[in-house]
Amino acid sequence: MRTTRIRIDTDKPAFKIIEQVSSCLQSGGIVLYPSDTVYGLLCRADDKESVERLSTLKGYKERRPFILIIDGISMAESLTDGIDPEVREILLLRWPGRLTFVLPAGNRCPEWVRGEDNTVALRHPADPLSNLILSEVKVPLVSTSANLSGMKPPLSLAEIPESILDGADIILDAGTLPTSSPSTIIRLLRSRGRT
Repeated sequence: MRTTRIRIDTDKPAFKIIEQVSSCLQSGGIVLYPSDTVYGLLCRADDKESVERLSTLKGYKERRPFILIIDGISMAESLTDGIDPEVREILLLRWPGRLTFVLPAGNRCPEWVRGEDNTVALRHPADPLSNLILSEVKVPLVSTSANLSGMKPPLSLAEIPESILDGADIILDAGTLPTSSPSTIIRLLRSRGRT
């Protein structure tokens, strides 16, 4: 399949572009997009073949857990082993934003995106583009930086290896992104009765 490259305004993305991206993701495709931190890759978290294809693009030799982007608490609950009131308060306070929370995975969380300790890493992004895509696709999405394993996360398409550019079905081009820190990861796991 030939890669489609589309220029996009991340603050006001055209709905026809969101529909095109959604259709690509729903059919198992991979989208290269400007996230709220760096250029990243997206695919459906519940599509094992797409996740494996994304892993290959990243150059991973073994299975690794991924961060999933979601559209809020209810989607988080569908992937976790229940969210107690204390943890819910933290999520409501800190989402949407650049915080990724690691929580116990539930039965409906695909095993191919879980950590070895049966956890799942979830983030509710605040940027308009991610949220519009999530609201249209209506499923959790794997989101990972568009670089080869061990390389610096890219802020422009020029920094992305050709193998990744060629492997994406859609590339959303927003020019050079501002310098940004990556998402902070926080583990919210019960241990001996404490969070």
